[in-house]
Amino acid sequence: MLSALLALPAWNPGHDACPTVTTVGSADFSLAEWVRKSWFIQEQQVLDFQPVTSNYCVAATYNLEGKTVPFFKGKVATVYNYANNDQVNGPLTNAKNMTLCARAVNTTDSSRLAVAPCLLPNILAGPYWILGIGKAADGSYDWAVVIGGQPDVKWEDGCTTKESGVNNAGLWLFSRKPVASPEAIGKMHALLKAKGIARSRLHKVEQEGCTYHGFNMK
Repeated sequence: MLSALLALPAWNPGHDACPTVTTVGSADFSLAEWVRKSWFIQEQQVLDFQPVTSNYCVAATYNLEGKTVPFFKGKVATVYNYANNDQVNGPLTNAKNMTLCARAVNTTDSSRLAVAPCLLPNILAGPYWILGIGKAADGSYDWAVVIGGQPDVKWEDGCTTKESGVNNAGLWLFSRKPVASPEAIGKMHALLKAKGIARSRLHKVEQEGCTYHGFNMK
């Protein structure tokens, strides 16, 4: 799989516009498999609500539990996020434990989700697009790359989303294992390079020794 990714045409950093990214698409994305087990973030961009000081034990659990959002009758997955401040097993970042809702808003591409607090309608939700997925032989997901919409900020090694605000921001490398293998990390970076997305803005998330105390894990 890595060789196939590396065989993709490399993005030309001299190009004036940021490349239009492609997501995995409905044919290769299963929301049921996505929510089957918790995810552990390996690397992520800085955001207003995700400073570097919160890059400890970052994890997410998604559930299909019949949640609804205003003015939408499509499929909704609840999102439970976890992170520590300042150190492994430190104070909780999201102590208020606000529940988010991921919505399958795109009728032609189910891998282009949108996320917002559950009380907000879709018009206020931010893009949450699945750029790539690593699949095991049995079809289960090993890793995934998620971006907060179309990249429009240029860096020397590619384009990415903004690092401020809430919507249209963010880039995350996911793994089913708390600590992903170097091979998995390499595949995710190769995917980003092939799509012309900057890797230089990513920061490592510390997962070694995390206990995820009180987290809704599965």
